[in-house]
Amino acid sequence: MNFKRIFLLLVPLIMFLGIGAMISNIQSDYADEVLEAHGLTNNTRYFRTDSDESISSFLRYLNKNYAHHQIQLHFDSNYEKKQVLVWTNHMVKSLPTETGRYFSPDDFKGKVSFAVLGPTAKINVLEVQNNKYVVLGRNYYSVIGTFKNYPQVEMDKYYLSTGVDQLTAQDQLRNYRIVIDSTPYVINKIAKHYHAKLHIPSFVQEHHRDRLSVLPNILMLVACVIIGILSNVVLAILMKQQARLTYLRGDLLRNWVINRSARTLMVEGVCAFLAYVFLRWHAFYSAYSSLSIALLIALLIAWLMNVIAFCIMLYHLMRKDKKVVKTTRRI
Repeated sequence: MNFKRIFLLLVPLIMFLGIGAMISNIQSDYADEVLEAHGLTNNTRYFRTDSDESISSFLRYLNKNYAHHQIQLHFDSNYEKKQVLVWTNHMVKSLPTETGRYFSPDDFKGKVSFAVLGPTAKINVLEVQNNKYVVLGRNYYSVIGTFKNYPQVEMDKYYLSTGVDQLTAQDQLRNYRIVIDSTPYVINKIAKHYHAKLHIPSFVQEHHRDRLSVLPNILMLVACVIIGILSNVVLAILMKQQARLTYLRGDLLRNWVINRSARTLMVEGVCAFLAYVFLRWHAFYSAYSSLSIALLIALLIAWLMNVIAFCIMLYHLMRKDKKVVKTTRRI
């Protein structure tokens, strides 16, 4: 009996891990564009231009004409293939970092550029008193974060902030592929201004094709929840059988059942917590991100569903047993 209970208590742990893994897969399926382009959405387009205009001048043009529109830019260098310059005028989605953080709007306003590294980026990095710096020629860029090692992220690239007054904005536009994320209206206006033809990035095309790939993950998530509920129903049946073997009656029986039930449900709660801690470190979850909060809520709901299933089944069995006892006494 104890072996069965131990096995059935392991089922919720596996269930919680399965739920977390499926949520991570679902999020990554719907966020391929976020992962692969580091914060860009389905509206993203790119263009090239022969303009000799500097990046700094281009950013001034955007600030002057589109200050009230949310815009994010990635400048993919034609020569430094692993280098990407990033600029935005709004708070972008927080991306999963192993250490440090991703760019914030303030990083683009000053005169100093910062760097975020892919986990396998091959770039000259100098470490001084626990602070890392990317070294490019005579220029040093403070490293503020490193991305998590995740398959959908371009792991071997490094990202530098750029801004109107930053050194990285001195180069000419013609040396870059300009990736822009904003509303279609703004994107079309900017492309027209530079007499450029817009193109759809490959990650956006793939995202449109692969939307249905999330269905198996949803079905697996539902299966995990159902298995967890069924295991708690069986646990309630086993506990009722154990209660009969104690030959306790009245308040003693009630207290025994309450104590055993509370311990069982607390163990499941600990399993949910352990699953959360494990998934936070081994799956696509960042501290305090919306996905991390969604995981916490999902595990809490799954645990509550287990509690409800266990309590309803146990209450049904206890009530049924009382009816049998009353009928026997009458006879």
